[in-house]
Amino acid sequence: MMALLWRPLPVMTLTIRQFIGGRAVRVVAALSFLPAVFALVYLLNPDAEDAGRFLRDAILDGLFFPTLLPITVLILATGALGNEIEDRTLPYLTLKPLSRLRIVLEKWLGAITVAIPIICLGLLVTCLLVLRGETSDYTRTIAGALAATAIGICAYTGIFILMSLVIQRALLFGIIYTFILESILGRYLSGVRVLSVRYYVVSIFERIQNDPALISKNAAQMTSAIIVLAVATVVSLLLATRRLRRMSLD
Repeated sequence: MMALLWRPLPVMTLTIRQFIGGRAVRVVAALSFLPAVFALVYLLNPDAEDAGRFLRDAILDGLFFPTLLPITVLILATGALGNEIEDRTLPYLTLKPLSRLRIVLEKWLGAITVAIPIICLGLLVTCLLVLRGETSDYTRTIAGALAATAIGICAYTGIFILMSLVIQRALLFGIIYTFILESILGRYLSGVRVLSVRYYVVSIFERIQNDPALISKNAAQMTSAIIVLAVATVVSLLLATRRLRRMSLD
């Protein structure tokens, strides 16, 4: 399959090859399965709290969506073009008969192709561990979590690719952004919340569950949340393309 992709999508294929087996993927895999550790701890005393509530409140809303999701995507997304800059291989990449827009798009595609399966698998394992034999009762919860995660990965990847081209220490800045905007301010300040990717990802998750009791009063509508994240992704990729065109590659 990789051979089939090579000709039409050479940069994407190269990006996937660079990630597979690399340290970044191992770190992302470890972080993706970290919630499963908390799920195992919960199994030691499952009667302490309802399984569905523990999954939604402690795992998803408390840990995964505000912190682990952006951090895991950050590691891969900032490395997609950031590693090319650090290794001084970006000039060779731009010598290929490919437009700057295509390079950025294929880097984005390569990053999400690696990120989505790993992160979603870790999340799925966590859900199955917490819910055990009750998965049929929480089909919408699991489906909503996976769908919202995949959409969030696409948005975060675009934003962090742009960040890697604009800011020299993008990984450090991205961590600060995650903990301040996504984890703290985005959770408690309504005015800042609308600037947080997490807000729209959680809104999608809540809307898919389709349970009025589980939808927060400030949740965005499904269509609005998807449109906002799609626009944020497209704008980020276009700005990244513009930045790549203006960068000095000497």
